[in-house]
Amino acid sequence: LSCVPPFTQMAGAAVLANDRAERDVRMQDFHDKVRGLVASLNQIDGVECLMPGGSFYAFPSVVGLCQRLGITSHGLAMFLLEAADDTLGVACLGGECFGAAGAGFLRLSCAEPNERLQQAVAFLQTAVQRQDRLASYLDTHPQYVLAQP
Repeated sequence: LSCVPPFTQMAGAAVLANDRAERDVRMQDFHDKVRGLVASLNQIDGVECLMPGGSFYAFPSVVGLCQRLGITSHGLAMFLLEAADDTLGVACLGGECFGAAGAGFLRLSCAEPNERLQQAVAFLQTAVQRQDRLASYLDTHPQYVLAQP
């Protein structure tokens, strides 16, 4: 190996030096976080989320929600971050960031504490009800208007 950054070398050494018990605990923690987030997302009308096979990201389909709201999934992600509230926001990625096949999806990370993940889901549920804010956002960001709602 050449040009391996020192922090990566240290991480590799830590993995080799420690047993698997701590790793297994962390893996289970992330699995539980993902399971909880997926279950909560599936409670939102217009959102469908499958349990990922090996990631700490949830990648829910928001096609139904986007069609109802008339917004692209990237636009929805930006609305959640920039305009749904004056003081709060949720950072996620619109599926279009991963190519055309990602349209209609959001990517959310489960690297936050469970309480923050649940707050994010509650925020999403509330934000999509704010029709006045959404209409204003789409007026100033017409590139996010869904072409075929």
